[in-house]
Amino acid sequence: MYISSEGTFGFLASIYTDEYFLSPTSAFFEFIKEEDVEKVQPKTLLISEIEPGNRYELVCTTEAGLVRYRMGDVINCTRFVSRADDLVPLPSKPVDIPRIPLISIAYRIGSLLDILGEKTNEQQMMNALKQTIYEWRKQGISVDICDFTTYPKLDAFPPHYVIFLELICEQRCKIDDQQLRDLQKIANSEVEQQVCKANEIYSTCRNIKKLGPLTCILVRSGTFSTFLRKELLNGRANLAQIKPYRLLKNEHDIQFFYDNKIDTSSC
Repeated sequence: MYISSEGTFGFLASIYTDEYFLSPTSAFFEFIKEEDVEKVQPKTLLISEIEPGNRYELVCTTEAGLVRYRMGDVINCTRFVSRADDLVPLPSKPVDIPRIPLISIAYRIGSLLDILGEKTNEQQMMNALKQTIYEWRKQGISVDICDFTTYPKLDAFPPHYVIFLELICEQRCKIDDQQLRDLQKIANSEVEQQVCKANEIYSTCRNIKKLGPLTCILVRSGTFSTFLRKELLNGRANLAQIKPYRLLKNEHDIQFFYDNKIDTSSC
């Protein structure tokens, strides 16, 4: 389900996709084009006006009292449900099928790495990490992303990104110590290369040396689940509010991930 502390706003379209149906009985939805999200009074669109291939910030009005509340979630409109889809049963007889958009979550507006205006968003970072993992798998290293988080290191010159990455292995596969050492050695440069491809403005900032090379730190297995349990126990989050912590802002949280860094020197 697409759920937050403000309510339940959508349901998974299928177990084979990351797309959701929005629930029009839960809220009245409006949409702000991605290029307009920084405007003070941006124009909004209705659900009948959004188009596949575009991104929008979600705005909702609910019976609980939220009025034109800007969620901070940017969504992809992926496609419309059609008769060819097997996602939901449709009438067998020819009838007019309304435009039913499917959406996927792109990123949170607050989850941006933005040191010099480069605005690297969550999806760009995720795509860069996925492409890095793809390259590693081609080399016979059977790993995948468990989770990741980031923060901008501003007390260094030049400032740069720090990424904490937890990996998981495929079933019946185990990454050995030598592979772990090799991955940590190449992680910085290979993730950096993919982030440059994902965000041209970041690449420009790197080329003119306004930003330093990023640091990708591999953390121990279970680090993110332990962090989440701590958040729940400390009362800083509840089950209805759990969303990925993609941008760390608290020094204590940042230190937690440093403390869980894999020590490859002892491998």
